[in-house]
Amino acid sequence: MKNLLSKRFLALGVIASLSFTACQKAETESNALQSNKKDAEMNVIGSVATASAINGLISESAAARMQATYKQNYKGKNFTEYVVFDVEDMEKYIKQLKSKYKSDKIYVYFGEYDEVTAPKSNYKGRVSVFFLGNNKRSNSGNFRSQNVGDSTGVPGEGSNYLNHGTIWP
Repeated sequence: MKNLLSKRFLALGVIASLSFTACQKAETESNALQSNKKDAEMNVIGSVATASAINGLISESAAARMQATYKQNYKGKNFTEYVVFDVEDMEKYIKQLKSKYKSDKIYVYFGEYDEVTAPKSNYKGRVSVFFLGNNKRSNSGNFRSQNVGDSTGVPGEGSNYLNHGTIWP
């Protein structure tokens, strides 16, 4: 009887030991998976923070050279060196393009103010830029259209065009 009891305790001890070891191993693997997930998230966040995930970034020297070439080739009383847009307005505009127009691209167009479009009379003849999203919800297939395909056609419900930046000089 004593021998049978000893074998049972030994078997219970082995099972308990194996269970404890398996639980520790599973917990370690789980922690490793969580750690790898966090590391992956950190890499994504890090790449965004370092801007390595943004296609088309150029160096400061390339930007300075392009700006100098532009200034050299475009002079006169209607000269526009740059246009400034508010980041918050740009974020709202991009959000609307994505949600309302299902746009996945933004076009940058160059234009010139005339007597009708100039926000200030002294801007007449000045060069500016405006943005346009590709409207993927247009019934006609015309991405320039502001009809989002919901047939409401209500004016003032948004626009896939944006031009209100401050031009300088």
